[in-house]
Amino acid sequence: MLSISLLKVESPSCLWGRVVRGPGGEVETADEYDRLLAQMNLFYHDVTQDLRQLKPTSLEEGQVCVVYWSVMKSWCRAVVESIIMDSVTCRACCLLVDHGERLVVPSEQIRIAVQTFLQLPFWVRRFHLAGIKPTTLQVSVYEEKAKLITSTRWDSSSTLYLHNLLQCKKHGRWMTTDVLLKATSSTQTEAVLLESESDSTSVELYLRVGNIKICVNDDLVAKKFAYYSRESADGGELNDFDKLPVMLSSSILTQTVCTSSNKPTAHTQPPPAISSSLNCAAGAGDGLTAPSAAQSQQPELQPSVEGSRSKVIDQHLSNGRLKKSSERDSSEDTDSSLAAALTKDLSLFRFLKFLNPGSSYQQAAPSVGQHEELKDCPPEETPAASSTCTGQEVRSVESGAAGKTWRTEEDWACARLLEWLNPEPLNPDPAAADDAVAPKAPRDPRGSGVLVHSAFPVEPCTCLDDAPITDALRWVLLRKQYSLSPAERYSWPAVARGCNTVIISPNAAQPLCYLAPLLTHILLNSIYTCLTSTAGPIAVLLCPGWVKVQAVYELLEEMKVTSVLHPVIALLGVGKDEATAVKIPKNCLLLVTTPFSLVRLLSCHCFLFLRLYHLVLDEADLLFTLAPDQMATILQHFQKVTSSEKKASCPQQLVAVARRWTSHMEGLLANHMPSPCIVMSVPEEAALYGDVQQIILMTVESSKVSVLLGALDFNPEVGQKTLIVAKSAAEVEDVFKAVSNKSVFCLQTHEGSTHQFDSVVQQWRKDVGPGSHVILVTTTECLKCLGVRDATCVVHYSFPTSPKVFGGRLFCMSENFRNLCERDQTRSRHLTRSVLLISERNACHVVGVLRYLERTSAPLPPELLAFAQGVHVAREDQKTNKPLCSYIKSYGVCRDGTSCPDRHTLIPQLDQSVLPACGVIEVVPLYIKTASVFYGRVVRMEDGRFQSMASEMTSYYADKKPGAMEMLEGGLYAVQEDELFHRVKVLAVPDRGDRMFFCVSVRFIDVGKEEEVKSHQVLELPERFHSLPGQAVEIIACRVKPVDEETDWHPKVTRAISQKIRGLQHRAQVLLSLGNTVFVDPMVRMAQVPGVKTVINEYNVQSEILNSGMGVRNPEHLDLLRALCQESKEAAHHSGCRANDRTYRADLQLHANIAPDRCCWEMKSNEPVLKLVKQQQGCWERLLRNKVLQNIFVSYDMEHFEQEEERISNGRCFVENTGKDDRYVNSESGSESD
Repeated sequence: MLSISLLKVESPSCLWGRVVRGPGGEVETADEYDRLLAQMNLFYHDVTQDLRQLKPTSLEEGQVCVVYWSVMKSWCRAVVESIIMDSVTCRACCLLVDHGERLVVPSEQIRIAVQTFLQLPFWVRRFHLAGIKPTTLQVSVYEEKAKLITSTRWDSSSTLYLHNLLQCKKHGRWMTTDVLLKATSSTQTEAVLLESESDSTSVELYLRVGNIKICVNDDLVAKKFAYYSRESADGGELNDFDKLPVMLSSSILTQTVCTSSNKPTAHTQPPPAISSSLNCAAGAGDGLTAPSAAQSQQPELQPSVEGSRSKVIDQHLSNGRLKKSSERDSSEDTDSSLAAALTKDLSLFRFLKFLNPGSSYQQAAPSVGQHEELKDCPPEETPAASSTCTGQEVRSVESGAAGKTWRTEEDWACARLLEWLNPEPLNPDPAAADDAVAPKAPRDPRGSGVLVHSAFPVEPCTCLDDAPITDALRWVLLRKQYSLSPAERYSWPAVARGCNTVIISPNAAQPLCYLAPLLTHILLNSIYTCLTSTAGPIAVLLCPGWVKVQAVYELLEEMKVTSVLHPVIALLGVGKDEATAVKIPKNCLLLVTTPFSLVRLLSCHCFLFLRLYHLVLDEADLLFTLAPDQMATILQHFQKVTSSEKKASCPQQLVAVARRWTSHMEGLLANHMPSPCIVMSVPEEAALYGDVQQIILMTVESSKVSVLLGALDFNPEVGQKTLIVAKSAAEVEDVFKAVSNKSVFCLQTHEGSTHQFDSVVQQWRKDVGPGSHVILVTTTECLKCLGVRDATCVVHYSFPTSPKVFGGRLFCMSENFRNLCERDQTRSRHLTRSVLLISERNACHVVGVLRYLERTSAPLPPELLAFAQGVHVAREDQKTNKPLCSYIKSYGVCRDGTSCPDRHTLIPQLDQSVLPACGVIEVVPLYIKTASVFYGRVVRMEDGRFQSMASEMTSYYADKKPGAMEMLEGGLYAVQEDELFHRVKVLAVPDRGDRMFFCVSVRFIDVGKEEEVKSHQVLELPERFHSLPGQAVEIIACRVKPVDEETDWHPKVTRAISQKIRGLQHRAQVLLSLGNTVFVDPMVRMAQVPGVKTVINEYNVQSEILNSGMGVRNPEHLDLLRALCQESKEAAHHSGCRANDRTYRADLQLHANIAPDRCCWEMKSNEPVLKLVKQQQGCWERLLRNKVLQNIFVSYDMEHFEQEEERISNGRCFVENTGKDDRYVNSESGSESD
């Protein structure tokens, strides 16, 4: 049973409605369709869109598209029913598939239906009354009699009666009526109706008025508007009684309702639906929703986005294209016989009018709307109706023309005659057709979120086909299916021309974003113009680490340039005379290295870099952060080399690629990059480059409007354009009202007024004189569609949910950004400001934006910093199931704490160790993970259980090797390696499907390594071998770290240490133990002198690492780890309290140590109270380390002193009584900080 809402009644055989409740009783809400309509309007009203990509190149019947409905001022999904072409314009008759209306729209108002907007099925379905057929009154003038006879179409009176029956008018407003709908029997559905009208659903309609239920089908028969059809569609006849006319009251037909014209009325809201509760079961496939897939013959209109074809399109269009309106509606015409006759002769009348322009003929037929003109034109009279509308440019048509009747009858008839004389489509403007197929002109880069500041014009490339690279490089990129990013479209032409270029792009970590144009310029230009009197590379590519150096070199090999450029990797350590021993081949033209290694080379081989013409800074932001002194030395040498007079004719180029803008790059541009090209596709970084002033205002939510008004300058000395960004339409209205009261010129727009975008943008773009202030209030979604780039101030009334959203707002001021390509920086420019309002509701988004604000020069409120620290601690508390960060254990500090998923705080319950915390132990490294991290066994002289178990396992598997029948995650099994059998724990079992062989991820619990093994190698492990715990222990050789601020050890160091220590017993001094990890220094190999009892130190592992030249001392390693233990004792972290349906938490850095096991919380005055207990009795000077950075969501009650009470047993926490200042009250919810 379905429940539907009727929208329009054309006849008893054509009712348009929407499904409200499905057959199973599920309610189908309109929210999804409302969101779809809002998204479509934002997309198609976007003034930054390229219309040439959205306009269809051709039109054909049955095609799904999006058209503009001028009455609703909205873009709607539609299906093309017919096409009308004349010598000037191309129009299409379309059915709005979500509204049930028909429109005639010009081609200028038709857009491609993007797949994103085709996921929901069409909302409107067509229904018809089942089991009845129309009758008509036949009047015999000769016999002076009237009788009812069968008819093939419904009279207008029957349609009008049905329309009035389903609507009631009360107090001047249309009221809704409940209607019940149920399915006809399968015999009637299949035999009578479904074969003739496959695009409609047959129903029995029940009307409920109060407590009375009326069957509309039966009522039409009772009123003699219809008769019951019999067993077949043609088998029904009227008996003598049925032929007798019936006298009806004239009141049932008094309401004058237009039943045939589809011209919408002049209102801005949707037409009132004949709202109905209809219970029905589908009797036939709906032509709009479920056609079969076998009959689709015509080509599909491909959307402009990539991706697979939408299943919804297949569902809607696969059952053949929709019938022409003239064919479908021929049996449903509701006009009177006289009107029908006149309309049929309308074409002849127009042609006579054309042949006799001076005649005084008057229009005899009644006026018809757009739909009637199309419906009454026979198909053979419109040869263009079955053809496609070509992609030629059509003359501009005003948007309001869609709601008017089209041109005069004389012009229409003239055009039809010309089309008959010339069947080919006329093209009055040949140049327009050429423009339609020509490649699109380059757009303003700011429209796609790219900032381009260049000392010379930049002509962007659109794809790899027209990219300025060699064919060999183009073939390599095509094989990789590489596509150009927005930044690359503008940066590649500049790099290929040999220009100094700065590229800020989110994919800057990929060397492919700059390598192809750089290599093209070197191959086609530099190698032919370089000096031959000296040797050495002509290009140096600097990378932040050895990992990136290796990746770049592999790409150069893949690009087939090694035979010409002979690239060389140079990675030097700090070993004595290591730089002196380096030999660079004479034919090397490209050197790939790091800043540290290059500086060491320059100190010994500066004469090898006298013809250096190209310097490339890969991930320049990291280079300047990790090696600022080395970068200064390199840039000084490059400037000295390239500034000599004899090299004036040689190419000189510096390319810097980064993901972030740093202050070092400003000096780079000013001192080392004349006439640069700057390309930025990261809006928030472009705002940093543009020198946008950041202002942070803390406020409570209830005072935001007053704080906003106080931050605005309503009488500026110079013209100002301010954007205020709100989060919703209601908030836009409130802010607009408040600002408008200040007597300033204020505009507003939101998702409900997308049709006003053009008007708002037109007013915004007008020049602003001195003392004027224009303010625009809008939402984030609408802001993307307005294309605003000339604002001078952006006020974030609603907090940006991410740095990306924040940057998108700031980019609205891009036209007023500082331009470092201009040498005259003293020229006055508009100062740009960003005002950020932060309230208590923005807790969950503060941290991400705060990281960005910390990189600016804006003063940050201490309360904000304290709260962000609290959020950071809260996130760390949620990592209790994560292991302690490997970088903290290896070096004492995490190299990327903002994105590292591991834990960075110590938890006594997790990090408590049973291993010795001091003294000397004997260890056997079995698995070398890195140069300073090993896994092995601690040798205990008194414990021989492991050796005994290993012997028993060898004996057990010598006789038989039973394979594992079933592998479970977490289970213990055995795996053979060479002659040894190891216990393993299964970490993950993949879905094997029908595969016989597969791999399993396991951990060798006695060795420490993790790897994948083949399933047939996994053996069953008897229970007696399960009892002994895993013997693998993590051993960290502390107080050493990689050279040159590297995050990981170089493979050659790890390989050398592995070959030296693996499987050998060592003696180590334990300094600290955490969990299953011991920190040792030193770790030495002891050797027995033959023949005597003397033992000597063969080598020291830490010394071997340092002697490799790839490692340096890390003396603060243990101090950092001990401070992290210490912090856990002094910190108060409470996060488990929930009261009054609110979650409370507190994070405090205390002045001294507390006793965690004696701390608890309790409820007092309907609020949670934490009690802190000191480790030692006595008074503290203060409670917190820093009172200035107190958490803004925590209040303190220190006005009185309480005696120690009995311990509360309702929970455990990390803080309690502290003497005089013994407690605090957490009065705010911390749930928002999670």
